Amino acid sequence: MNFSRIYSEFERIALYLAMFSAALIMAMSLWITYDVITRTFFGFASPWAFDLSEYSLVWITFLGAPWVLMQDRHVRIELLVDVLPRPVQRVLGVGVCIVGVFMCAILAWRTGVAAIEYYERNVMMARIWRIPRIWPYFVIPLGSGLLSVAFLLRLALYLREQDPEASLRSKASAGQESGLMPIGNDTDGV
Repeated sequence: MNFSRIYSEFERIALYLAMFSAALIMAMSLWITYDVITRTFFGFASPWAFDLSEYSLVWITFLGAPWVLMQDRHVRIELLVDVLPRPVQRVLGVGVCIVGVFMCAILAWRTGVAAIEYYERNVMMARIWRIPRIWPYFVIPLGSGLLSVAFLLRLALYLREQDPEASLRSKASAGQESGLMPIGNDTDGV
């Protein structure tokens, strides 16, 4: 399997997870609206909505982050990066990717250990919803592991591409005019 195919397949997986995150955001807006309306006009609250929103925010963050990184749509200081010479951009990009791989791998490992302990000890959430703690939080090691893979793929991009910043810039700007995102076969610069 060549690099472009691996990159494209991982990008597709990340896209589907980001779409699930977007659906969670839409659902969360509905149940929060429901909670506000029932509290304001009917005098009763829905305490489950707060807990569900809290859990959803964790899922949204960790399932959407790999796609955001792969599309280069994360927060970065482009003003500084763009004025640097290309070799310095490459070294900086490689360094950031190496740090990102290790930090996300450590986060995946440590939260994975905690998740296994939650599961083995059957730790329950002390909230309105009395559910096993593993369910809201197993997504943290999963998402962190996927972020490690995304950083590894970016590292490979920095090592393989002549101008990786241009490739990443084209990914970040794709769909800005129309709002439509290319799905799957977009391997510009990869």
